[in-house]
Amino acid sequence: MKNFTVTLSLIFLIFTISLFAQQTDLKRFNPLSGRVAINLEGGATYPRTDFSNDQISYIGQLSIDYFFPSNSIGSWGLRGRTYYGELKGSGNYRNDSNFPTIPEYFTEIAALGAGVTYTLNASDVIYPYAFLGADYMYFNPKDKNGNKLPRNYANWYGNIEWSIVGEIGLRFLISNSFSFNIALNYHYLPTDNIDDIDDAISNGTQNDIFFTGRAGFSFYFGGTSDRDNDGVKDEDDLCPDTPPFVKVDEFGCPIDSDRDGVPDYIDNCPNTPKNVIVDQDGCPLDVDGDGVPDYLDLCPGTPEGVQVDSRGCPADSDEDGVPDYKDLCPNTPIGTEVNKWGCPIEETVVETPEPEIIEYILSGGVTFETNKADLLQPAYIELDKVIKVMKDRPETKWKIDGHTDNTGSYKRNKELSLQRAQSVYNYFIRNGIAAARLQVNGYGSDYPIADNFTETGKAMNRRVAITLLTKDNSENTNGNKNQFSTDTRKDYDPGLEKQIGNMVFTDGNLYCFQVSSWRTREKAEAQMNLLLNKGIKSFVVAANSANLDGTWYRVRVGYFDSLEELNIVKAKVSK
Repeated sequence: MKNFTVTLSLIFLIFTISLFAQQTDLKRFNPLSGRVAINLEGGATYPRTDFSNDQISYIGQLSIDYFFPSNSIGSWGLRGRTYYGELKGSGNYRNDSNFPTIPEYFTEIAALGAGVTYTLNASDVIYPYAFLGADYMYFNPKDKNGNKLPRNYANWYGNIEWSIVGEIGLRFLISNSFSFNIALNYHYLPTDNIDDIDDAISNGTQNDIFFTGRAGFSFYFGGTSDRDNDGVKDEDDLCPDTPPFVKVDEFGCPIDSDRDGVPDYIDNCPNTPKNVIVDQDGCPLDVDGDGVPDYLDLCPGTPEGVQVDSRGCPADSDEDGVPDYKDLCPNTPIGTEVNKWGCPIEETVVETPEPEIIEYILSGGVTFETNKADLLQPAYIELDKVIKVMKDRPETKWKIDGHTDNTGSYKRNKELSLQRAQSVYNYFIRNGIAAARLQVNGYGSDYPIADNFTETGKAMNRRVAITLLTKDNSENTNGNKNQFSTDTRKDYDPGLEKQIGNMVFTDGNLYCFQVSSWRTREKAEAQMNLLLNKGIKSFVVAANSANLDGTWYRVRVGYFDSLEELNIVKAKVSK
């Protein structure tokens, strides 16, 4: 039984060290490296002798450890120790000797010993260790009255014996200089006399053993300094006052995985995207407190308590551009024009035409290569501005007039001016402007705007003019191959407009009706295009007033010469 106990204890010792070694992260510096520890511990003893009733008693131990310098998770060391305690037992045993049977025994034990230790840095707090050594032990078996037992009294054996000691334990590092310890010892003695009984059956081969369990404290001195006990020497530690148990990087500073400036151990939002501003808890700022962080919030000034969508903007259930929290008519049909309170309006609103470019002049010197019609790079920048105006006002039409100075033959100048105007026309077509909206002319040197006798005057005459067609200038097309008739909408005067009911408008001459009104031009043009695809002439106008709380884009159909004609088309649209 005693041999089985020895084997089991050794297996447990090896398994414990192996387990901690597998679960431990490698550190660059071992906090116990080069240090000395004084250990004060007390606990209980438990023998395994020939008596049937082994009993628990006490022990106290003083030991000193030295840990060799180490840059790994493990640290070898030396230990010197001394202890004092007691072993006891009672009960029955087989007595085949000439000595009287004794009912119980007590023996004081005291020893001096030494051995080697191996300690693992399993975490910032837990340090499992193993010890193997030998003791020179004193024992003196007596009865409960303090009298020596028979064989001890007869000096059949000596009272001093050596023993082999194995120990496993855990150190819990409370600070850089203090720890709480627990340990379990196994003591093997090459004698069977600790209870004053020599088992005659086994001829003395079943030797006595005993176990001790202890708890106590250690005080540490010297060694390499690591005052915050984070595993990084003070001389290399850029953050020497890191709180206990915080994981650090190689410089001794707390890990900050998302690099938001807030270390992980106090970061409540550890996966914040890069470059996002965070608060002291490591979470993205949400200034208006609507639950959507500022870096995702498209409406960062939302009033407190207002319900918002995933973009951080106040909910607008009826999509009328007025958020629900201040919408007095929250169920307005989609496409209905409303006032600033979200309620439908039936008032006359003066349409405000958007700013238009009436004429745009491209200088020949910076627009085209000399004596060629190829566009130069600076021309594209200016032409793109005109294209934007054309797309914003799809109802407009334009003429492109090419001009030259009087240098060279008249015929060549006519050809070159038309080619240059055609280059501008082709660029517009490639960028989505319909050909029906454009006319092209080449006038050569016929229409100078400056004196052709000076270089300055000639430079001014070499030009391409892009002009918005109006009623006044559309009739003089000068034989252009891309001519078109005047848009009847140009006859309608928005300044005289009035509403005559059911969203029908007139200037006293022509008529149109309104289909819907939208907060964005994109939505309005989408409906306009649906109507155009059905063959219904429609257009978009921008309108605003103080009561509208911003610009609305109205989709209208027209124009008509009579109400009868309007009502026929309106009935078709309503279907």
